[in-house]
Amino acid sequence: SDPEEFALSPDGSKLYVSNEDVKTASIVDVATAKVQHIILVGQEPEGVAVTPDGNQIYVTGEAGGDILVFDAHNYKTVAHFKVPPRPRSVDFRTDAPIAFIPSESAGILNIIDTDTSTVSRAITLPKGSRPMRVRVNKDNTKVYVSDGRAGTVTVLDARTYNIDSTIKVGKRPWGIVLSPDGKFLYSANGPSNDVSVVDLAQGKEIARIKAGDSPWGVTIVPTTARR
Repeated sequence: SDPEEFALSPDGSKLYVSNEDVKTASIVDVATAKVQHIILVGQEPEGVAVTPDGNQIYVTGEAGGDILVFDAHNYKTVAHFKVPPRPRSVDFRTDAPIAFIPSESAGILNIIDTDTSTVSRAITLPKGSRPMRVRVNKDNTKVYVSDGRAGTVTVLDARTYNIDSTIKVGKRPWGIVLSPDGKFLYSANGPSNDVSVVDLAQGKEIARIKAGDSPWGVTIVPTTARR
């Protein structure tokens, strides 16, 4: 009941889903579309992500700030730590044992040492930020955070964690995704019923796409070239 977020395993064979109402995460076999396993994760699971090596699953607990880490092979708990309330999502650097988890209520971005499952730093985001989704670009140089009610996306250096800029987008951006070539960012803006297209080289929004009522998530499906 109430699936919130999903993540694919690196090999594309498994789908990990957080189920808020029933305090679980589901492991789905993509080929058969069958639930293989259900993990009990505690109160209000929200974000779910898998480490770049495919060995661990992270699930964020919205209410209490709990972060649970599970072995992706036997589904046993390998770590449990806390961040400030309402952690919405997780993303990882692929070149270092570092994760990023935003805490919406506190307006901060938590830097996580994934080797020790501890918070190494907490970065205060610009005033008014209610951070939702975090994304790291492919070359591990930038971190992008949707700021929710602030109506912006914050750009940080992925190594120094300094804030480079903020980009104005639509109302209450939640889900964000980067284009495969790294040139564009797309944000789903619920109250304005659209998706912002951001040119990252220019550092500004260049278009809006109407997207029905209250969009909150966005992803990209690569197309297959036709001869």
